[in-house]
Amino acid sequence: MQTHSLDIQCWKCGSEIKKLLLPFSRNEECNSCNADLHACRACKNYAVDAADACTEERAEFVAEKDRANFCDYFDPHATAFRKQDASNALRARSELAELFGEEPPACDSDKNRNTPLSEADAALAKLNRLFGDDD
Repeated sequence: MQTHSLDIQCWKCGSEIKKLLLPFSRNEECNSCNADLHACRACKNYAVDAADACTEERAEFVAEKDRANFCDYFDPHATAFRKQDASNALRARSELAELFGEEPPACDSDKNRNTPLSEADAALAKLNRLFGDDD
């Protein structure tokens, strides 16, 4: 089997990954953020507006598009990173905090604090994880 290398961007953080040997393992991860690289979000066939978010009609359905999978049609996308607009998520978190009578979240740095969470903050953190805002 002949191997060659590819320079790609991590689909999650945008870090450049140089000379990644192909075909790469299903367990290959980004060195910066540990995101799975053999994931739908890193594939050329990934398209949010397509059925099941995949343009490959023969591919089996994959529920978790950001996790490693066994898709036989995986084709690494060299520039899969797409900067996410967090304004809608921040607005939703603020509205949710207001609903529970809490202060709106100031910024993402609060996630890294070492103090224990209050009961309300813990509930808000669970809701954020539920809506996919936990990274």
